[in-house]
Amino acid sequence: MTTLDDASAESCWRPILSGTTAQQALQAVGAIADSLTSISSPPGQRDPSLGKGQSGLALLYTWLARTGRTPQAEVLARQCLDRAVEAVSTQAMNASLWGGFTGVAWAAELVDRLLDAEEDDRSEAVDDALLRLLSRADRWPAPYDLVVGLTGVGVYALQRYPRPVAIECLRRVVELLHECARHDEHGLYWWTPPTEILDQEDRKLYPSGRVDLGVAHGVAGPIALLGSICGAGAELATARPLLDGAVRWLLAHSVATEAGPTFPVWVAPSFQPSPARCAWCYGDPGIAAALLMAARGVDDAGWEQAAVALACRAAERPASETGVVNASFCHGAAGLAHLYNRMYQATGEPKLGRAALYWLERTLDFYRLAKDNGGSWVRGSWDPGQRERWTWTGIDVVDGAAGVALVLLAAATSVEPTWDGMFLVSAPTPDPGTPDD
Repeated sequence: MTTLDDASAESCWRPILSGTTAQQALQAVGAIADSLTSISSPPGQRDPSLGKGQSGLALLYTWLARTGRTPQAEVLARQCLDRAVEAVSTQAMNASLWGGFTGVAWAAELVDRLLDAEEDDRSEAVDDALLRLLSRADRWPAPYDLVVGLTGVGVYALQRYPRPVAIECLRRVVELLHECARHDEHGLYWWTPPTEILDQEDRKLYPSGRVDLGVAHGVAGPIALLGSICGAGAELATARPLLDGAVRWLLAHSVATEAGPTFPVWVAPSFQPSPARCAWCYGDPGIAAALLMAARGVDDAGWEQAAVALACRAAERPASETGVVNASFCHGAAGLAHLYNRMYQATGEPKLGRAALYWLERTLDFYRLAKDNGGSWVRGSWDPGQRERWTWTGIDVVDGAAGVALVLLAAATSVEPTWDGMFLVSAPTPDPGTPDD
């Protein structure tokens, strides 16, 4: 069994797995990588996106190259990224982070920098296009969220900071978040109108709209972004008041339980708030990670205390009550393992370290189940008629095998997983030599 040491003692990323469990994790990563490279599809059918396609796979191969795990990993990373970049110039794509050209450019910025590419800047045209979109006289044409909207654009601009165009893009992102925010006695929040609710049945349930509390599509996303913007020293005069108001509003909408405050999925007229499942996309673990990023960005000890307490309560929730049914990053075991690992590395809280180890073991269980399923096992299983055989969905980073592999690789190696910036959970670790309080 892996033992925990004091991750708060150093600033570098440290593997949380050791011994046999680490070997098993790395074997799983290798098997997933080998299976992914054997999957081919016609170039016209390759999705270039960050969330579901070639840009996300480029992240996996980049981290495999950095850890020396897979022969030809750097070549594969460049191939995936080149295909995605080419698609941006030949396909109609929106500006979203996970599905559009912004995400491809975000991956290109990260991968090129990490692999020391001597190429020209790939993303100058994207910078200019985004600035034009952000400067439109009419309303910003997309939601405010991370996955498809304004917060995702901010993640890209922060990756490009401190380039002058990136600074201007961040300024516009903060301004637009301010313009679309609503205010009440608790603070400020962002409303999701029914036209932007993804599920059709939910549109019927909430005909006037709702306030989503999650990281993927809700207020926790802008909170993490604004904290990161403040931490970079950008747009403090406008970003900090927005952040203060959003955190105040979020904390005011927790639900009291015997274990302590928890958060519902959303807030809406006639909706009775109840605890959400445990996941990155919705629920306490994702919200805790976002709140920790905000706390670190502005050095707010009270917010950090609230974030760690929230994460610890979620970590102690029985597995049967978490809603976890597969291994995906978005809402499965791998995502929980990585969130708890990230927050453990940032804070040194032992409860979070133990939770990370538990969910890593569960992730490996799902991997073994996938292998036992046979066939094209790396694509996962999501058969409604065989719930007991669910593993993950597809080969991508968000729901599929690539995300599982990235989480296991981060747990078993000393290379920091900055790829998780696409999920807004990259809480900074303490400076070297900083004494524990």
